[in-house]
Amino acid sequence: MTLGRSCIRLCVIAIAMQASSALAEVFTFPAPQAKQQQNGPEQTLLSEANQVAVVYGSADIGAFRPAIEAFQEINPTVAIEYHQLQTLEMYDMTVKARANGGPHADLIISSSMDLQMKLANDGYAIAHKSPQTEALPSWARWRNEAFAVTQEPAVIAYNREFFRENGLEPPRTREAFLELLRTNDELLSEKVTTYDIERSGVGFLFLARDERFFPGVWDFVRQLGQSKVKLYSNTSPMLEKIAEGQVVLGYNLLGSYAETFSQRSPNLGVILPDDFIVVYSRIAVIPRGARSPNIGARFLDYLLSVEGQSVLQDAGNFNPVRADVAPSPFSSLIFDRYGERVRSFPLGPGLLVYLDQAKRQRFIRHWQDALLNRR
Repeated sequence: MTLGRSCIRLCVIAIAMQASSALAEVFTFPAPQAKQQQNGPEQTLLSEANQVAVVYGSADIGAFRPAIEAFQEINPTVAIEYHQLQTLEMYDMTVKARANGGPHADLIISSSMDLQMKLANDGYAIAHKSPQTEALPSWARWRNEAFAVTQEPAVIAYNREFFRENGLEPPRTREAFLELLRTNDELLSEKVTTYDIERSGVGFLFLARDERFFPGVWDFVRQLGQSKVKLYSNTSPMLEKIAEGQVVLGYNLLGSYAETFSQRSPNLGVILPDDFIVVYSRIAVIPRGARSPNIGARFLDYLLSVEGQSVLQDAGNFNPVRADVAPSPFSSLIFDRYGERVRSFPLGPGLLVYLDQAKRQRFIRHWQDALLNRR
């Protein structure tokens, strides 16, 4: 089915109005060779060292820094400006830059698969083809304009101490989660957390995928409302509050962040649901009008290389997209043990359905009604 461009555009505007504005955090990584030249007797820079790649990304800098630094080791004349942005911000900035003739990023890596696909579908992306992009599975690239860089599952997270002290087993399926809330309503009241799908694009995608594969999804949401669920737009505060015991159970949290957080906070338990696992990807595009598209393409190729995928996996638990990258235990658990139960989002225009205004409004209205037990 073809979606009306004006309908989708109105939906994107509406989402942006709902989301709280946030200023970009800019992290600068000077070119290593340029820094060496500054220390030399002439205090000059090589002309090549003036190359700068401007990258817009939604990934936390702590998880993404190792990939930037590893890239610079083999590209010592390239400086990186990493703008850590909310997904709606980077989409809006890209559209405005094209309209106003302003400066563009050289590479955009976003966790909002639908918005990235809209940029590519609407002509905002440059085609790029290389041995690294060709090494991706067919589902992970679209028209050589949009590329999956990671694979990340939605997980259940819980406070180990709370469950141990109360003699409870953490839920390993959605039905078990629902039953746990029903039978421990008072104990778990105001102790459960998940995404606010009205403010979180990733949260919306996860729940929309749940609706397709979990027949009891709206009973589940109604029970979340009954349990006075705490809603957040980002993963990190939910993980922190679970580890501290302010809340004790989280649903549909980003597995990459949860697994990394659990390694430094043993009180945080992470569960891959046994019924099915929703897996999404961060999508990269080189925007049309990029100031240095060749450098953006070079950085993209590094992220898609065996080395780059390995660094992303080792540093941030971002599961690799390429099949020829040695998997971590976390990645093996997802794709080897649960392979047939993985529910991924293939790249393609099908992602635009999540931006259809009428469908999105119906979905959010259903969410609101279920949370408030209005039906």
